[in-house]
Amino acid sequence: MKNTKSKKNEKSLLRVKPGSIDEFFSTVNSVMRSADKKEAIKPRIKTLSFEEPMEMLHFLSTAKLKLIHRIRLQPDSISNLAKDTHRKITAVARDINELEKVGIVKTQSVANAGHGRRKIIQLTAERLKLEASI
Repeated sequence: MKNTKSKKNEKSLLRVKPGSIDEFFSTVNSVMRSADKKEAIKPRIKTLSFEEPMEMLHFLSTAKLKLIHRIRLQPDSISNLAKDTHRKITAVARDINELEKVGIVKTQSVANAGHGRRKIIQLTAERLKLEASI
């Protein structure tokens, strides 16, 4: 039972932080060494790393953070997200595309009662943890 709970908690957290390429490869090497030794590989928290803290702050603009907050409250379509955040659909679509590329959000196609299908934007994790040090 404990394993299920810890796996659920790990899936529900996405950490966004500055990190070097060397740190990334060090983590990969550690995991690969464990795999080579046929050791159990510990589940890791999903992490999105930026080489520079300023890159991270630029990427996570106020507009994107507002979108993330709105999606957390209620996953919804791009048009509804645009309306609720008082932004143009094209700008919201661009931000959603960028957030989806890095794994912060995902798009799910759902049935739209009597009108075919529609795309709903939702977060990939319940919590987003931002870490920065300058």
